[in-house]
Amino acid sequence: MSSPVFAADARVTFPYAEVLQAPDLDANGKAGFACKNGCKIYVDVKNTFLKITQNGNIITDFNAIVAGSPFAPTGWRLEEPADNYMIENRGEANPKFVFYVVDFQAPNYGSHVYVPQDTVGVTINSEDRYATILSSYESLWFFSFNGNFLDGYPRLYATGFDSATDVDCHPVYQARSKYNAENTWPTLATAVITVDFGFAAVHNVSVFQDKAKEPVKGAGLSTVYTSPGYVGCSFNAGQNYYSTLTQVQERFTLAAERLDIDAAYSNVAGQEGVQFNVNNHKTLFVGTDTYHEHYDKDTYEVLVSWVRGTPQSSFAIQLDFGSANDPLISTTTKIDRTLTILPSFVIVILTFLRV
Repeated sequence: MSSPVFAADARVTFPYAEVLQAPDLDANGKAGFACKNGCKIYVDVKNTFLKITQNGNIITDFNAIVAGSPFAPTGWRLEEPADNYMIENRGEANPKFVFYVVDFQAPNYGSHVYVPQDTVGVTINSEDRYATILSSYESLWFFSFNGNFLDGYPRLYATGFDSATDVDCHPVYQARSKYNAENTWPTLATAVITVDFGFAAVHNVSVFQDKAKEPVKGAGLSTVYTSPGYVGCSFNAGQNYYSTLTQVQERFTLAAERLDIDAAYSNVAGQEGVQFNVNNHKTLFVGTDTYHEHYDKDTYEVLVSWVRGTPQSSFAIQLDFGSANDPLISTTTKIDRTLTILPSFVIVILTFLRV
């Protein structure tokens, strides 16, 4: 078996933020970062051996950055604008962590950051529009959004709160209805996810750290597939978060009257094209583009197959199951058409492989 393909580093750069992980540390256990206007840093783990330094002087460590509740890290403010801050590992090699540094002038600055804990996860019950989740685990599982959502919300972006907008970044999930939001439980293999609830009022969702699992399918639901480490923004195309997952493989059959598909892919090389088949319609995603398709059939045989061949490739696919007999539900960004939902029955045969 050939060796898995991983990026040489995992650094993902946004206009007002950066995300770093263990592969970004050099041979001396160091990785630099800048705070142009002063910044705030968040991490997903406590670790006294992971330090923040400047000119060799220790400023703080990951324990102090988390502080307070591990479910909602307090963060640490770096008041002095500078370009010579460092993460330094003074402990064992290859520590797991997600490090999110965001500029004081970033959009949505002040939004809260959350970290699911082992098997208990975290419940986000707030009135804030945005919530950012960090995790070094294999994937994040979102369970049961609740709130008086507008059409097209909530949305999930593989970014921090600073870049949670469809102007430059493709949502990995966009709810099609309130029922869809309550019953679609996306599992996403990415280190950072921001929920845009669409409004600032009471709403909640539970988030768990979990292994990649069988996507839930059924009446009025959506199913989401992404390449591991997906980011999905035009300004940092080719950058992905670190992930040990290297494959997505699924084949299933479902009975439904309607199927709507929305996909975006970037930097997919020819030898690693994403194979996506619906019945006898075979599509190969290669290069950089978007894909939208609508089907009115009785039964669908669907195949999604991809194996990472280059560190730069990424894709996201959302499938919406429904019926032409339901009331039309307008969406706002991801699909330039209406969507309808009706109960359907699903037979699933899933393999989600990890190397």
